[in-house]
Amino acid sequence: MRVVPLFLCCMLMACTVIAQRNYVPGVIITLQNDSLKGFIDFRNWYQAPTEIVFKESLSDKTEQHFKPADIKGFKVAEPEVEYVSRKVSIDITKQSLTKLTEVFPTIVQDTPVFLMRMVTGRYNLYEYIDVHSREHYIYDAQDVPATELVYTERYIDRPSGGGIFKDEKYKYQLADLFADNKALAAKAAKVAYREANLTKLFLDYNNYKGQGAQNTVTVQKKNRQPVAYGIMGGLAFNSYPFSGPAFLGQADYENSKEPIGGIWVDIPIGRSGRNFSFVAELLYKKVDAKGKGIASPASKYHLAFGYLQLNMMVRYTYPTKGLVKPYINAGMGNGLLIKTIANSMGSETNPRELVDGPRKYEQTAMAGIGVKVRKINVETRYTTGNGFSPYSGSKTPVRSLQVLAGYSF
Repeated sequence: MRVVPLFLCCMLMACTVIAQRNYVPGVIITLQNDSLKGFIDFRNWYQAPTEIVFKESLSDKTEQHFKPADIKGFKVAEPEVEYVSRKVSIDITKQSLTKLTEVFPTIVQDTPVFLMRMVTGRYNLYEYIDVHSREHYIYDAQDVPATELVYTERYIDRPSGGGIFKDEKYKYQLADLFADNKALAAKAAKVAYREANLTKLFLDYNNYKGQGAQNTVTVQKKNRQPVAYGIMGGLAFNSYPFSGPAFLGQADYENSKEPIGGIWVDIPIGRSGRNFSFVAELLYKKVDAKGKGIASPASKYHLAFGYLQLNMMVRYTYPTKGLVKPYINAGMGNGLLIKTIANSMGSETNPRELVDGPRKYEQTAMAGIGVKVRKINVETRYTTGNGFSPYSGSKTPVRSLQVLAGYSF
């Protein structure tokens, strides 16, 4: 298909754009407590960064790299985010909710790391996401070193029988920490190990202690992205490499161009800084395979069906400050055959049914790259589906290169 080189070219362009830096105004706090103003390559990290890249001016050709041991922390202005460097002992043992019966070796990390500040006050609260995407919460104070609030879930194998063990030590830690406020200490013994719950608890305690010159209470601002929705449409360049002993595989089928369109919704996952979202699309598509018999070119084959398809994908959007935001996505489609337009073979004067009872449900794998500009997004996507053949010996894959445009309301 002639559009394949175009698809490969778009992939190369997207990879090039994604590899670019994203410098935003920021401040480095040095080990000497000096403020170094400039620009930080901000990636809206999900997992805590292991180093940051800094320039004093955008025109600088030389980049400076800082690890947690090199500085006390850094801030960026937009979005307003602050990270501090702390040496803290953190249990980063792998923990999988789908594989809790597996026993993973205990790993304790005891090195300087970057922690994202959540609450500032008498007690400060931080968040740390480790290499296994596991959330950790850490606190400290002027006279208290950085300490992890301990919460683990793991499988324990015992002679009497294995099971899931939860260590909720963090509840006792918080109850001791807020012991001078009985009401908050009682809440601490029941609080869930979640960002919103812990943030509120620390905020309430810091406000209880009172604000003053040495105890200003602040909370990390949340800049959550709203759910987006809109319409989409474009062209699908389809090919039909049918095969098998049945009549389906006894013809050469021409490629076709078919319209495709529908509606979509884009739902952010987690904090806006994570740049991941769940995308659902409901669209109408058509396949139209016309062919000639291999042994008998006079024999015409024509298969055309209309589908209502629900696509479910995960999307990653590269964080940039400008109007242009590249993205990639991948997922699965579930198509329901709602209309049979053509299903025949043979001569034009004596056609007969080609497929006896086409399969009603089609599964499709898909991946694409695109770019958002304000309310418009353009995407190139490749899909492959298992088609409509009800026969075990015949395959009817439908491969499609799609060029799509969408508009959000």
